Amino acid sequence: MKDVKGTIIRIIAEYLDKEESEISSSSTFTEMGLDSLDIMELVMQMQEELDRKIELSQEITTIDKLVELIEKQ
Repeated sequence: MKDVKGTIIRIIAEYLDKEESEISSSSTFTEMGLDSLDIMELVMQMQEELDRKIELSQEITTIDKLVELIEKQ
């Protein structure tokens, strides 16, 4: 299985034009400066790269929670 967290961090870092080390998996998407449109775009890219359907909900606010969700599905 692919490294889900690493893939998500890389995708977000590229999207925000930052280094992966600058992305904290416990920061909320809002704290990273992402709005709902950004998140939808990112989720589509994550689904493609991870080859998984991702059903987001309001509770999924951090990379850690997103990883947990994906690994449960």
